[in-house]
Amino acid sequence: MDQNEEQQVERLKEFWDEHGKGIIAGAVIGFGLFFGWRYYGNAQIEAQNEASAGYQQIATQLAQENANAVNNAQQFIDQQDGSYYGHLASLQLAEHAAGAGDLATAVTALQQVIDGSSDNNLLAVARIRLTRVLLAQQQYDAALQTIQTSLPQSYQAAAAELEGDIFAERGDNEAAREAYQRALAAEGEAMTPALELKLNSLATS
Repeated sequence: MDQNEEQQVERLKEFWDEHGKGIIAGAVIGFGLFFGWRYYGNAQIEAQNEASAGYQQIATQLAQENANAVNNAQQFIDQQDGSYYGHLASLQLAEHAAGAGDLATAVTALQQVIDGSSDNNLLAVARIRLTRVLLAQQQYDAALQTIQTSLPQSYQAAAAELEGDIFAERGDNEAAREAYQRALAAEGEAMTPALELKLNSLATS
């Protein structure tokens, strides 16, 4: 080994003595972050799969009207703490409760979605269903407040028709007719038989 090689080796030794521990620590941290991220990603996927399976189970129990279905659904919703599948379960619970005449439970479940979700489609569905429940309870002001908000285009026809239903129930035929006309315009298609019947009933009242 000549003098130049000896000097290079000596410099490498000095460099390693000075920076070696930092290089090892950096490598360890790097590998840790890499494998830690992979573990985190796998854990997230597993959690989503479990939530999906749990939701399907809850939906089946509610559809089959199992004895503990409502309690199991509420427990699942609480465990999911505002997750997407938790909100889907709330919609299922509300539908089941409304069908059973338990309108108070339906209101609570739908309000959970409205208060906790940022998904525009879930919010629109929850608002429309809550409006129907409030209308059934004859809470007209609350129903109007719930439905008179910005909704995606695909829900505006249903929202306007619901407004018409509320005004018609209150005896405000002019406002009802205007809302039904907005529903027809938003639909962009031929008038549905139900909407035609509602408009005709206003014309003869």
